Parts: sequence; structure tokens; C-alpha cells
Amino acid sequence: MSDPVYRSVGPTTSTRRLMLTSLPLAVVATAVVLLAALEFAGVTAPRQLLDPGPLVRWALPITTTLHHFAMSLTWAALVFAVAVVPRGNGEEPAYKRTLAIAWGAAMVWTFAAVAIVILGYADTTGQPLTGSDAFVAQLFYYITDIILGQAWGATAVIAALTATLIALTRSRAGIAITAVISLAAVIPLSQLGHVAGVEDHDGAVNALALHYLGAGLWTGGIIVLATISTALFKSGYLTADRVLARFSGLAVVAFVLVVISGIINTVYRLDSWEALASVYGTLVIVKTVATLALGFVGYLNRRLIIARSGESGVRTRVWQLIAGEVIVLSAVMALGAVLARTNPGLERVREPDVTPAEVLTDYILPPPLGLAEWVTQWRFDWLWIAVAVLALTAYAAGVLRLRATGRSWPFLRTAAFVAGLVVLVYATSGVPNIYAPILFSIHSLRHLVLVFVVSTLLIAGHPHRLTSLLARPRTDGTTGWYEFVRAWKTSALGQMLSRPSVTAVLVVAVAIGFYYTPLFPLALHTLVGQELANTAALLAGLLFAASVLRVPGDSRRILTVLSVAIAVGAWAVLIATSPVLLQPEWFTGLGRDWGVAPLADQQRAATGLILTGTMPLLSAAAFLLLKPRSPKVASASNTALPVAARD
Repeated sequence: MSDPVYRSVGPTTSTRRLMLTSLPLAVVATAVVLLAALEFAGVTAPRQLLDPGPLVRWALPITTTLHHFAMSLTWAALVFAVAVVPRGNGEEPAYKRTLAIAWGAAMVWTFAAVAIVILGYADTTGQPLTGSDAFVAQLFYYITDIILGQAWGATAVIAALTATLIALTRSRAGIAITAVISLAAVIPLSQLGHVAGVEDHDGAVNALALHYLGAGLWTGGIIVLATISTALFKSGYLTADRVLARFSGLAVVAFVLVVISGIINTVYRLDSWEALASVYGTLVIVKTVATLALGFVGYLNRRLIIARSGESGVRTRVWQLIAGEVIVLSAVMALGAVLARTNPGLERVREPDVTPAEVLTDYILPPPLGLAEWVTQWRFDWLWIAVAVLALTAYAAGVLRLRATGRSWPFLRTAAFVAGLVVLVYATSGVPNIYAPILFSIHSLRHLVLVFVVSTLLIAGHPHRLTSLLARPRTDGTTGWYEFVRAWKTSALGQMLSRPSVTAVLVVAVAIGFYYTPLFPLALHTLVGQELANTAALLAGLLFAASVLRVPGDSRRILTVLSVAIAVGAWAVLIATSPVLLQPEWFTGLGRDWGVAPLADQQRAATGLILTGTMPLLSAAAFLLLKPRSPKVASASNTALPVAARD
């Protein structure tokens, strides 16, 4: 699938040579910055107590830097293979090189993660590396019972699984699944975000997760782009231009994630402006300036990509800027690895967890819940804030693109979608996020808000319709929005989950059955469990709302909605009358000395279940009953492909 007609306007020979030399230059820059930063921060200096020796002191930060590079390359190469680099019949040179990079990087990632497990144990315990039975036994305990060892152990397992899957699969779906599995490594790694003295542990963890994702995809993407550049040139410069345009959009999102999450992480670790004068603060300033400079270069690059007219000079400048980004970004990642091992200097001092609420939740007991608290109490969940901001940006961009073509988009749809995102942010960052672990009534309220309120508002915004109007099919084997929607609608799972009867069972299981499974205590005890519960609630609600709200006037869908409303109502009656407290060890062990007793609070939750479950469902049923069925809507709803395919 080469494009020979474009060869005469591609990068010059000197540009190709620059792309090839940028990689070894990046290695040199990384080594220089890493060694200089380690010396400046004093990370490798001998310790007065529990010194593991020079081998561990030097090997751990160097191996960590190698790990971050390998992980980033694996992530980016897999994402490129799925959605950026033309696949063709699977034999395209750039595509094959991308998969080779992914496999090689995943192997290095695996070995580096295993090495960090061993080095991290020696560093934590302050003992040199040995092969003694005692060292091995304690290493096993470190991996299974200590959060640092658990995090790196889980990362090593994910890396090994990723490398294995890359070697075994070449299908589009298999590579996509492998990419998702590899990105899941951010979950254990983000657990390293617990910062001494920081009261908002969950916020620190989620901010670190976003930082890993943004930095990994941005840095890894730039390096992968440079590595496959010569193969792209051979495929034709039209192909290279297409890859640049696709990665440019991904890089913008990654840059925003890096900057915002970096600021949040810095605020968590430094307690004053004066702390910026410390060693840690100096490294933060250098990294921030370099990151912003790279963002400006990326902005210039994106302008050139969008405004170019197939001119050789423009293409040459674009690839020259990319070569420079490879070198600087590599150095910045090395700086970040050193920062992770540098003491912030002015740590916030926090008393040990002495109250029951602190022991169970990692937070002090919030004040009594009054009217004012519904406005004044906030604990930001940066993960869901990022999701909401990205969704809003994509939706707004879609509406603007649609209007630019001369087509209109109803304001009420936009208002519904924005309202859904606002409720999502409040449910995950406002009072429900603070009091959900304390009061069952608030926990169940938040859960049903995500299942029924947020999902209904988002689907009422018709994002699926907006996507279908704008998405265009790709002919090079990559997966875009059109291909994703088509694959979902034509898959057995997608067709099954489009049936109201199936999604009704699913939504009842998630909304109600969740509280009678081990998933409920998992959500109470762990941040990962909480985020998984929130995700499951939102996804189940979206699937249900999408399946029943597509065709107004359909009696079967109306009956399905009413059936779910009855199930929620019956559960509310059960909760109001049951003398059995769910998770009694948790809710009675918080030491809460205000408000009603835990059982009375659980019984009082029935009111919230009616307001956030039954009432929205009855409103949806009324909408389906009263709004006339449109033949145009009915036809579109039964079509397996996006509208763009028929335009």
C-alpha cells in the first residue's frame, strides 16, 4: 500500500538521517540527565542507616528508568498497531516494525519489573543483594504482603502476559485486547502514589495513574514514531502524513494529562511555594519548563500538520521537530524517574491513623452531614474528572464539526449530556464521594445515581448519533470510531447487550445484586474496588439506557423499564424493613458519633433509592410512552453501521 506519487515531496535524505540518529542521541541525553539528576538529588549517596550498598543504590533508579521507557514503548506501540499505523494485510513494513517494537519493549519491561521487585526489596530493607534462604523468604513476603512489592509484582505479571500475548496473536481484536491489558499496569503502579503526610491518598493515587498514562503514551509514541519513520517513508508520504495526524491528536490529550496531573502531584508533595527552592522543587521546575517547551513544540508541529499542503519543506520541518522531541522527552522521562526517588524535603506531617475511621478509610471522620456540607465538602476524584473533561471536549468538538458542515444539533441534547457529566463529577468528587464509605444511605444513593441518572442523561445527549454522523471509515486496517462502532454492533456480545431484556437483568444485578456479593466490601476497603464499582455502575446504566431509549413508543421497552423500576422499588421496601445490617463490621466500626445508628441509616436509604432509581425509571417510561415513534429514528436504531457509511 505504498504511495509512490508522494515520494518526491517527502523528507530529505538529511531528515531521514536525523531521524535515525535521534534515537542514539536520545539514549545519550537520557544517560547524561539521569546521572546528573541522581548526583544532584543525592539519591545514590550512602545512607547512615539501612544502606543496601552501592549496587542497589545505583541499579534501582537506572532500572526504574529503563522500566518506564520499556513500558511506555509497549503501550504506545500497541496503541499505534491498533489505531495509528496502517495495518493493510498485516504485512505493511511500518506495522510489522511496530509490533516488533511492542514485543521487544514488553520483554525488556518484564525483566526490568522483575529486577525492580528484587532491588526494591533490598532497598526497602537496607540489605545488599544475596542468594541466602532468608533473603528469598523475606522477598516472597515482600511481594505478597507489602504494598510496594505487590505493586511491582503485579506489574511484572502484566508485562509478562503482554509479551506473551504479543507473540501469540496477530488479529486486530487480539492486539486491541493486549493493548488494554498492558495499560492495566497503571492500576498497580498508581498504588505507589500514597504520599507520606498527604491526607488525600485516593487523589494522589489517581493523579499518579493519569500521569503514568499521559507520559507513557506521549513519550512512547514519539519514540515509536521516530523508530518506524523510515518504514513509513517507504510506504509513501501520504501514509506518513496520516500517521502524524492521528498521533498528533493523541499527543494533545497525553500532554494535557501530563501537565495537569503533574501539577496535582506537585501540590500533594510540596506544602508551600518555598518548597520549590528545595532539591525536589528544583527538579520539578526543570521538568515543568522542559515539558511546557515540548508542549509548545508539539503545538507548532500540530499547526504544521494541519496547515500543510503536501510541501516538502513543511514535512521536513515536522520530522525535524519530532527528532528534537525524541531527545528532550527521553531526558524528561529520566528526570521523572529521579523525581520519584527524591525526598520532597518538606513533607507534610500527619498524625498516625488512630481513629477507627482513619484505620478503615485512610481519612478522618467527616463532619455531620447537614445542608451546608452538600455544597462545601469536596474530595476530588481526578480519574472521573479527567473522564468528564475528555468526554465534554470530544462532544463539544463533535458538535462544532457538525455545525461547520451546515447541519444543526439540538441544544437539549447538548444540555442533557453536559448535565450528565456535571452529575458524574459531583457524584464522584462531592459529598457522595466523602460520605459513601461512612453512610450506607449515601453509598447506595451514589451507586444508583451513576446507574440511572448519569447514564440516562448521557444517552439523552445522543453521543452515539453524533459519532455516527461524523465518523468516517478507514481503509488501511486501523481502528477508528467507525470501525469500533461497527465491530461492537455486529459482534455477538454487542447484539446481545442491545436487547432490553438482557440489559435489564444486567442493570438489576449491578444496581442491587452488587450489595450482596463480595464486591461491596471490596469497594469499601480498596480504591481499586471503588473505582471498579463506579465503572461497572456507569457502564451497566449506559447499556440499559441505550437499549431502552432508542425507540420511543415501543411497548416492550416500556414494560422493561417498568419492570426494573418495580425491582428497585421492591429493594427499597426490603431495605426499609430489613433488620439485617449489610457489612456490619464496617459501618459499626467507623466510630461515627453523629447521626442515626447504622441500621437506621440503612433503612433510611430507601428514600434515596426511590428518588435516584424508581423515579428516573418512571420518567423514562413516561418519555417512551408519550413521545411518538419516529420512522426515521426507528430505522436508524436498527442499522448496524454508523450513518457516515451511508452518506
